[in-house]
Amino acid sequence: MKRRFIYQDAKSDKFWDIDFEGTTQTVVYGKTGTAGREAVKEFATADQCAQESEKLILQKLKKGYTELKEGEAAPERKEYSEEEKADYFFWEAIEKSYKYNKKDWEAYDLDEHIEKLTTYLAKYSEEKLLFFQKTLEQKLISLYTAPIAELYIILGNEYEKEGDTYSFDGFISDDGFLYFRCWLLLKGKEFYEDITKDIEYFVSGKYHFDIAETWAEDLLYVADAANQEARPDSDEDIIRDTANEKWPELNYDFGEFAMDREPESGGALQKMYPKLVAEIMPIR
Repeated sequence: MKRRFIYQDAKSDKFWDIDFEGTTQTVVYGKTGTAGREAVKEFATADQCAQESEKLILQKLKKGYTELKEGEAAPERKEYSEEEKADYFFWEAIEKSYKYNKKDWEAYDLDEHIEKLTTYLAKYSEEKLLFFQKTLEQKLISLYTAPIAELYIILGNEYEKEGDTYSFDGFISDDGFLYFRCWLLLKGKEFYEDITKDIEYFVSGKYHFDIAETWAEDLLYVADAANQEARPDSDEDIIRDTANEKWPELNYDFGEFAMDREPESGGALQKMYPKLVAEIMPIR
């Protein structure tokens, strides 16, 4: 049985084909448009060959490969804009630089993540780091919303409890809210996309976090730290300074942007986000 798969994104355009018949498994893989490389493996029985081949197929599907129908040609690779490439690079750096068991929140170490992200980024040019910084600032602005501010309040602000009712203080520290948004970004693209749709995804069971440490200020400076690691003689703030000169509207300190509405506080938050409050407050 022959099955064909492709993987295309802002960085890659590759194929992976598998053919298994009897006890023989043949895999051909490589860059689209090339002959690729072939790997042949023999198994003791036909059943074992089929089972192991199906396992490989599931692994590829989990990694984002798409199966082609019989006789179907691979689609033309999409042309990605510079903005899309920068977005891809941003999330790839955050997620590939530090991997841990996401179901075990105790396994996550914020400082280690920043250190490994710095080392990962140090492999790249100043231009790449500049686009990382630009994308970071764009993402921070996209998280500058009332619902995200309300998540910040529920997770960290002072509150009063009367019976089963919680009333939250509504104060939002400019610096604290900025560092909180950095912390959210370090959780990766999938979490970012979910949380910007509905902050109650925070307690969906899909994600696991230590809410005792929800500030990640060092993410703001990681591109400059990486540049210093790679080019010790360069200006220590060259990446952020250049980004501020080129895109002043994105500056997280002085850019002009506003929330879509005023964040709620007091008892209103429990009514708006009952599941979030019910699950978070007993462990705060």
